[in-house]
Amino acid sequence: MAVWHRSPSENSGLSELFDVSPDVGAHTSMAAEAALLLGVASLLAAPFSVMFAVSAGLAALGLVCGMVGLVTTSRRDVTGSALAPVGLVASLVTLALLGLRYLGVDTAVGDRFASDLQAALEVLNSLLPQP
Repeated sequence: MAVWHRSPSENSGLSELFDVSPDVGAHTSMAAEAALLLGVASLLAAPFSVMFAVSAGLAALGLVCGMVGLVTTSRRDVTGSALAPVGLVASLVTLALLGLRYLGVDTAVGDRFASDLQAALEVLNSLLPQP
């Protein structure tokens, strides 16, 4: 930046401020991200009785990743401290829903919508070009 009647060496103080960044180099925890994705996926699969085993497996992995995510996000340079607890809660809710099935409570509410979902998928597939 040129200033009237000043030499370029007098402007060096301002440029030094822009050269030094206050960024600490924080990154998001992969375990926290995985916990959120696995927890939400297991929660979405829980209403279907066909997806019982998949939902249980995703919830178990989500619990492990959530606990690891809670530990890793306690460090200063790691972000994602909101992702891990949300994934952990979603996994716990999924396991609670699946546990209710063992007690005889029908939590498979998505089974009655399966035929509607299949019809919607067929309509969407018909819109795509076939090989």
